[in-house]
Amino acid sequence: MMNVGIDVGGTFTDIVSMENGEFTHIQTLRTSKFLRRPELVEEYSDAVFAIAGWIRGGEILRTPNIPGFRRELFKGKMIENDANCFAVYAHYVTGFSNVFAVTLGTGVGAGIIANSRLYRGSGLASEIGHAFVGGNERCVCGGIGHLETFFSGWAIKKKFGREVSRKEILGFDGFRVLCTEVAKAVMVLDPEAVVFGGRISSILEPEDFRLIYDFLHPEFRPEIRVIKDPLAVAKGAAILAGGGHGHC
Repeated sequence: MMNVGIDVGGTFTDIVSMENGEFTHIQTLRTSKFLRRPELVEEYSDAVFAIAGWIRGGEILRTPNIPGFRRELFKGKMIENDANCFAVYAHYVTGFSNVFAVTLGTGVGAGIIANSRLYRGSGLASEIGHAFVGGNERCVCGGIGHLETFFSGWAIKKKFGREVSRKEILGFDGFRVLCTEVAKAVMVLDPEAVVFGGRISSILEPEDFRLIYDFLHPEFRPEIRVIKDPLAVAKGAAILAGGGHGHC
């Protein structure tokens, strides 16, 4: 049986299928174009749609990083937070039973795998990108002083106005803030691994995130991994479409 996962991201939408444990990349198109083609949503009505937004009880509450989002297109469809889908894929490829997964792209997302199961809380578990860190910078969601105002794709674009290098990211003050916030999550969750993904993570290496250890007691030393698969979120959604980690 073929299961389909669709990652509706801030810029691009990826469509992936999974059959007999094998993934196939079906299509990638701009999200703005995808949202103008409701027939595509209907064509894949049995897919799991990974949405860069807040989801509770099957309802999409916020999508601050997807311009022009049309939530009505996904009414009655199987939907899941994109970072949760990444967490599912991180567990799938690493085999760790307890994972804190972080996506660094337009925004900052995170998902939790606890005892090999996706943990959603009441639906909004692990929204660290919109946790208050400090300062008075306004976030894209309308809040003030969130992590994303210090470190995110949109914050980096606002500061530099262009694509940045690995060296520039590591020298960016916001990267240190990101690592401190991830460290706090590690202290709460005590995961076996912290796994990073997303467009920004793709130009970084696991050793770049060892700064996290500077903010932890020595007893906390999760393994750090980076997944550089641009289709990771869509693949995680496809795994969920097959009933893995509890259906959404």
